[in-house]
Amino acid sequence: MAFDLEQSYLDLIQTGVGGGLSKVSQPPFSKDELARARALTRRVRARFATEVRALKKNKLQLPEAALTTLRGLLLHFEAEDVARLLRINSPSAQTLLGPEALTSLRNCARQAIWLRVPGDFMECGTWRGGACILMRAVQNVLGAGTRRRTWVVDSFAGLPQPEGLADAVLHAFLKEAGSFAVSLEEVQENFARYGLLDDGVQFLPGWFADTLPHWQGQLALLRLDGDWYESTYTALESLYDKVSWGGFIIIDDYHPVIGAYDAVNDFRTARDITDPMVKVDNQIHFWRKLPPNN
Repeated sequence: MAFDLEQSYLDLIQTGVGGGLSKVSQPPFSKDELARARALTRRVRARFATEVRALKKNKLQLPEAALTTLRGLLLHFEAEDVARLLRINSPSAQTLLGPEALTSLRNCARQAIWLRVPGDFMECGTWRGGACILMRAVQNVLGAGTRRRTWVVDSFAGLPQPEGLADAVLHAFLKEAGSFAVSLEEVQENFARYGLLDDGVQFLPGWFADTLPHWQGQLALLRLDGDWYESTYTALESLYDKVSWGGFIIIDDYHPVIGAYDAVNDFRTARDITDPMVKVDNQIHFWRKLPPNN
């Protein structure tokens, strides 16, 4: 079999940002990890003591999907579940995406270039930058790096406080875990580690509501990882019309337990978007923005 330099290079980048192309088994949780997880859970449940009591008495008036999420987080979250959140902050990877999601992202990026869809690539909510690093690598290896930019959009200060109750409880767990406040400097260092911190990488720091409505440009690929309803809806409202026909919209949090799921559904309904959603895994979905039928 002939050696494929492009594929080998992208495999190396994908391996680097994701901590491996195959799933690696995790060692059992230590007593210290479980003790820290239990303490974190107690702090969060104390903060939402009123909601915990209402849940136990079945007195919270919320949609069933939200109630299911809240029961899981406030009543049934095990120490092992919280310990996994705490392990997220391990420096072994620059993205939380698994192999399947990274491969799908890589394929969408390649198709956008091969099909000559006009525009840049953008990720809103980048954590340590791994997905953007892979997107920039695809641009460069396919010779599009001088014509297309990669936009890295994040607060670089953690997740904003959401409005919905289920999102707020999950936010409390994540904030206590300290997993999502990654500085701009750290993300830039991660790009530099792969030799990909060049003029084609543009950083847009700040809350989505402050930065995205004013962004001017054209996109061939838009990846959203804003978690909450407000963040996701703001990003779609601000950027959807700037995605070219044939472009890709990738949703990282399309799962009923997170507010982004409802935001995507509400936006698609409001805009009468019927382009089919493609499932990547239990959380990530995408669609292509297809031109209307004439």
